[in-house]
Amino acid sequence: MPTTIKAEVISGPSVEPLTLDQVKKQLEISVSDTTHDIQLASMIQEAREQWEHDTDSVTCYQTLRIKVSDFYDGFELPKGPVQSVTSLQYYDGNNNLQTYSAANYSLHKDEIRLGYQVTLPAWSARWDAWAITYRSGYSQDASLVPAIAKRAMLLLVANYFENRDMLMSEAMQSQKAYEMLVRRFCRSSYP
Repeated sequence: MPTTIKAEVISGPSVEPLTLDQVKKQLEISVSDTTHDIQLASMIQEAREQWEHDTDSVTCYQTLRIKVSDFYDGFELPKGPVQSVTSLQYYDGNNNLQTYSAANYSLHKDEIRLGYQVTLPAWSARWDAWAITYRSGYSQDASLVPAIAKRAMLLLVANYFENRDMLMSEAMQSQKAYEMLVRRFCRSSYP
């Protein structure tokens, strides 16, 4: 899969993977103290977006769409884990938008696999010849988001909160712990 494929968010998550209470506990702020709630909510979203960008993953369910010029058996979708394919559309030889029947393909992990002896239809030569809409994420309510992801996002929020003015020395702004968790999460094997 080319690394230039970017997923467009059609509908974002309905919840964030971290709660205000979890973040307040990390920052040692009383749950009853609402002074920073708006700012913390924004930082939670920022941390989620950073984690998802750095790991090419999605935490809570989102609907995404990609547009590509070519499609093939074993097409890998970015931003996993992919839960389902909502639609697979293409521009036919006459440049008319068609929907490819779901009976012709299935989802295997994060790849779209063609059915047995299924051939692809002819499509127009254009950059957006195929549009794939799909649902990705671990769960709707953040219950299945990996603990390592939540820990990394808590570290990010703490860093954002404690370094709001960005005037700290470079050494104090280091995000080594976060970066180690990203590398650990993305690692395909151990050691």
